[in-house]
Amino acid sequence: MNNNQLNRRIFIPVIINTAIFALLSLLHFYWAFGGTFWYDEVLPTNSSGSKKLNPGMTTGIIVASGLAVLAFISVGNLGWFHKHIKTKYFQYGALIIAGIFILRAIGDFRFFGFFKTIKVTKFAVNDTLFFSPLCVFIAVISLNIFFLARNDESGKKGR
Repeated sequence: MNNNQLNRRIFIPVIINTAIFALLSLLHFYWAFGGTFWYDEVLPTNSSGSKKLNPGMTTGIIVASGLAVLAFISVGNLGWFHKHIKTKYFQYGALIIAGIFILRAIGDFRFFGFFKTIKVTKFAVNDTLFFSPLCVFIAVISLNIFFLARNDESGKKGR
């Protein structure tokens, strides 16, 4: 397989992850600055409906910025920043992203993740149907990026 084919193979997963992280980042910035659309549906609650998290503006900006960094790490695997940052850092960043989202999908065994015990709240239903599967999807795509980027690097060394 030539280098151009490999670049095309990694391009799609990188763009998927980058788009997901960019959209989630924008959504978190929107919430940080007072937006309310979907806000109640994404915060964990206990069985009586009390919110377990009540993030403020600062927390929202930190999460949104973190998601923007994850988008940057993902797109860095295309080699666009290789003159400034070694590509291997982006590769291992993709592996770390996969680990983070696998852990998020597993959850805290109480309020979020596939192994949560509180399953009847609005958040819990959304988490089971959307959030945790999205975390698994991100983890799988990130692992794909990691292995494709590693193959790309080993192919370059052989030349």
